Amino acid sequence: MNIELRFDPRAKALAYLIGSAAIILTLDLIRLAVLSGVLAALLIGSGLGRRWLRVMRVLLPTLLLFALVAGWSGGYEAAIGAALRLAALVGAGVVFFGLTPPEELGDALLASGIPSQMAFLLEGALRFTPMMGTLAREVYEAQASRGIRFDGRHLLRNGPLLLTPLLLSVVRFADELAEGLETRGFGSPQRTPLREHRLNWRDGALVGVTLLLTILFVW
Repeated sequence: MNIELRFDPRAKALAYLIGSAAIILTLDLIRLAVLSGVLAALLIGSGLGRRWLRVMRVLLPTLLLFALVAGWSGGYEAAIGAALRLAALVGAGVVFFGLTPPEELGDALLASGIPSQMAFLLEGALRFTPMMGTLAREVYEAQASRGIRFDGRHLLRNGPLLLTPLLLSVVRFADELAEGLETRGFGSPQRTPLREHRLNWRDGALVGVTLLLTILFVW
């Protein structure tokens, strides 16, 4: 099952921020479990469950450490609450970023009157951070295939062999990106977005329902 949510990116971003605040401020374990269940239904319905599992597999050591520290100072209830809270925050992020393409969010922010430079910074952070991770992994695998080790103490000695080609690749990518933006009229007042973004009653309902649920769960 795959749910297609037709909402304005600005409304989804505001709902995401309100929902994240609700997760952070909810202290009762039962309510936190209900929030986690709602997020699980959204993840499954939108087809993002496997992506969430992949992210949680990477964050599992952090999750266990976070729960251990919270449990050490507040008991097992605090440990369970910390684990649920972190897993729910990750789930909310996966839902938002999985259903909101960065280019649509950037165009919607431009339609709100935000300067193109600021909108591009946000859009670029969302679009190119995963790309930088892929680039770093490719450089790591290429160097490792040549017998260069980066585990343990070898990282201190061989670190420049990893950072130097990575920095060169990033600089080359930034130069190509700047040329591409210039040829496409970045920052020009005549530049128009591909789609026209307008807030409607569905967007207001999404933000309103999210805010109402947050008030009910927190207070």
